Amino acid sequence: MRISPRVLKELRRLLGPENILTDEISLALNGYDCSQSRHRPDAVATVHNTALLEPLVCLLAREKIPFVPRAAATNHAGSCAAVQGGVVLNLNPLDQIYQIDTTCGFADMAPCTVTGDLQNALAPLGFFYAPDPASEKVSTLSGNLAQNASGARCLKYGNTSDNTISIEFISPSGETFVLRHDAPGPDWLGLIAGSEGTLGLIKRLHVKILPAPKHIKTFLATFPSLASSVQTVSDLVARGLIPRCVEAMDQTTTRAVEDFAHAGYPKDAQALLIIELDGDIKHIKQDAQTLEELCRSNGCDTFTAARTEAEREKLWRGRRAAYSAMAALAPNVAVGDGTVPRSELPRALAEVRKVIDRCGVTASLLFHAGDGNFHPQIVFDARNSDQTRRVSRALHEILKTCVRFGGTVSGEHGIGVEKRAVMACQYSRETLRLFQKIKHAFDPDNLANPSKIIPIGFEEKAAPSTENDPAVLALATEIKHRFAQKIPSVITGSNSQLKSTAAHILSAAPLHRILEIDKTNYMAVAQAGVKVQDLLSELKMQGADAKLPKSYTGTLGGLVASKAAAEFISQITGIQVILPDGDIVDYGGKLMKNAAGYNLCRLFCGSAGALGMITKLTFKIYATAQDHAAKPRPLLSFTPDNLFRALKKELDPQGLFRSPAFGEEK
Repeated sequence: MRISPRVLKELRRLLGPENILTDEISLALNGYDCSQSRHRPDAVATVHNTALLEPLVCLLAREKIPFVPRAAATNHAGSCAAVQGGVVLNLNPLDQIYQIDTTCGFADMAPCTVTGDLQNALAPLGFFYAPDPASEKVSTLSGNLAQNASGARCLKYGNTSDNTISIEFISPSGETFVLRHDAPGPDWLGLIAGSEGTLGLIKRLHVKILPAPKHIKTFLATFPSLASSVQTVSDLVARGLIPRCVEAMDQTTTRAVEDFAHAGYPKDAQALLIIELDGDIKHIKQDAQTLEELCRSNGCDTFTAARTEAEREKLWRGRRAAYSAMAALAPNVAVGDGTVPRSELPRALAEVRKVIDRCGVTASLLFHAGDGNFHPQIVFDARNSDQTRRVSRALHEILKTCVRFGGTVSGEHGIGVEKRAVMACQYSRETLRLFQKIKHAFDPDNLANPSKIIPIGFEEKAAPSTENDPAVLALATEIKHRFAQKIPSVITGSNSQLKSTAAHILSAAPLHRILEIDKTNYMAVAQAGVKVQDLLSELKMQGADAKLPKSYTGTLGGLVASKAAAEFISQITGIQVILPDGDIVDYGGKLMKNAAGYNLCRLFCGSAGALGMITKLTFKIYATAQDHAAKPRPLLSFTPDNLFRALKKELDPQGLFRSPAFGEEK
């Protein structure tokens, strides 16, 4: 599109003439990220003051001009590419750390604070920020949250969303909201995480900081195969040992890294693990003994510990240099980002290696082994059209392989425009339609980072819907009937939270099955009508536990819909919901990470049955007893804001799903 001289004049008046660039060099330099996407914007607007963000977005919204938020542009998915032109918002100058409070455990920052700069500010205070993406020296806090990119430590400490307390968020219309995980109503903050700037801008972040562990021990173990190294990780989890982080590399990566960074990696090893433990000395010694035992039982060739901080840093310097090491081998590197359930890693990686060989490309494999999230790095020369074609085909086949093994096409790098098409392999048309409705509710004029995430023409290409339990299908049929007849419903579980006396209650009571307790991946799958007490009893019988409140007497679905247990919400990795029109949508699964599309687990948490009926949940379980001390909180009333009203209109235009929690009719 072309921006009129009048609008350019207004932009220059608002931000200063030196901060609105339209010359060809500036447009070219802001037309790409770390992916292969290249799209020229019409202007670049550099913002030096967060107070100017609202009037800037309001101006662009009034003129219907698309905008693309951009900071370090380290993502690999084309998330920063201006596909429809418009204005690229250069937010890099917004990098101030406003406050660090070690007493209350938070840091308050402008959106483009560099992750590594925050870590450097915290270190002298004896604190750290848990997420640690490999790009932390350049990537920003808002960029990490926009992709939900978290790095190696999220196995123990949670992902970037889990470590964000609140944000100031600017909608595409220019309205500002303060979003918190623990606020009544849907978890909007959890929905914004991973949305890649398609729902609006992050203006300010309030993040959790933690006391730095007094003791850290890092180990290097080498293995005769990738399969044996990955099996070690599954065995660790089964023994209840949760390391600070577990990173794996294949021989191609190891050799490239060693030549580039001289990290001390043995070049003859087929695979290696870097495993780090933290905590008190006594527990580290105990866990280290278990760790070595498991590595040895899986045939490790060597098992060594870093003896000094310098040796430890050297090992990690090698891992962080993996991308640069591969980049030194060719002009271009394409990076994939698939995730599969941990138990499927050996088989999935074997298939991925076949894809790499079949497509005739050179690639390394490294991964966050504890999360099942792996990053194939394919080197090539983009000037060679045949190489570029083969690389594109290889990446798409690798991501499809992940889906076949119950995985996702992105664990933390996002979808952007690069992986948009393969979203149709992962999700049904009903789920993709829901993503489309979420986007339209937040951004009806399609201005915020348009043409990302949702595949074009998905109605014909989408994955088939999964087979469903007869009880779920019966409820969906009843909801479709009520939708057609405009009959209202109040969704309940055991009705212990809503305590509704409405005439048209729709109960999840028939959904009372515990479908699976998977002690290989340490995940459980249960229907929404299962009583939490029954679930805890079954877990105990099978030698497992979950972060569920012991005193809660209601159902699993009611616990989530009412947001009664904050700690459990972060444990949910998959959800199935019946929408007000009767469509059944599925999201996630036995995945430690999923950055493909909008996080439906977080959207329906706290929605109190007003946006959909939760029918099934997948969540983490543990090999050791968990703390059940936290008391469930009562269902909090919620005054619908503009975000809620817009989404309600998209999902339930007739207002048929009514919840007393939102001040609606009983």
